[in-house]
Amino acid sequence: MNGLINKSRKPKFELILQIIDLNNVPLVAGQSYVKWHLPMSTAAEHRGATPKAPIKEHKVTWEYERSLTVRLSMDKTNMLQECFIEFEVIQDYNGGARGEKITIGRVRLNLAEYADIHDEEGQVMVRRYLMQDSKINSTVKIGLGMSQIDGDRNFIAPPLRTAAVFEGFTGVMAVEQEKDKQGYTGAVGINKELAEMQDMYRQTLAASWLCGKGTLAADQCIEDIFNGGDGWGNKPAPNSQNPAVQTAPGIDDSEDEGMG
Repeated sequence: MNGLINKSRKPKFELILQIIDLNNVPLVAGQSYVKWHLPMSTAAEHRGATPKAPIKEHKVTWEYERSLTVRLSMDKTNMLQECFIEFEVIQDYNGGARGEKITIGRVRLNLAEYADIHDEEGQVMVRRYLMQDSKINSTVKIGLGMSQIDGDRNFIAPPLRTAAVFEGFTGVMAVEQEKDKQGYTGAVGINKELAEMQDMYRQTLAASWLCGKGTLAADQCIEDIFNGGDGWGNKPAPNSQNPAVQTAPGIDDSEDEGMG
């Protein structure tokens, strides 16, 4: 009897998983794929992988979709407990059976946060996620949709956390903010994620910046431009003229005025 009670307190969901694409790939050739699994489960249906897809114009497209069932546990307050799904993005440089493979990033999401995110049609929530443990600014587009099919329906889902998004090689950054049901946004987490992304961008830019003689470092160049300079450390004076024809300080030009 206790086993039945415990099982009833584990709501069962149908999970729609979509792994759509990977953008901002720094390579122009090769293949990439994604392996995923639920660490808390050993069931065969709780792990899988996308097929390999080629890199085209710095993007990889899979349009992969799977449907599976998953049970989530509740605590004494009916709050759903953590149930993570992990994604590992793998790059295959040569595309062959013996090609060089390397993990270029990971994404880790808590399914409990998505248990109460749905509309009347059970629409899948699609978001872009900045990869963790990664040295590049690629983002993975993932869709998650959860519909309860069994078990106690009086559960409380934890608030959906913000998804950090790092857009483009130009360094334009944005943080998608998804409010929870109470309307809170988690500003502290947003500020922390944004600061980490800014640090990543500065490090990437500095690593690729070739600083020649007489040029500023990357961070100094950026600061100079934002302060009104030209990026070379030369800040123009108001109403400035060509330095070659400006009057030298301390020279009296009264004689010129009296001539002619």
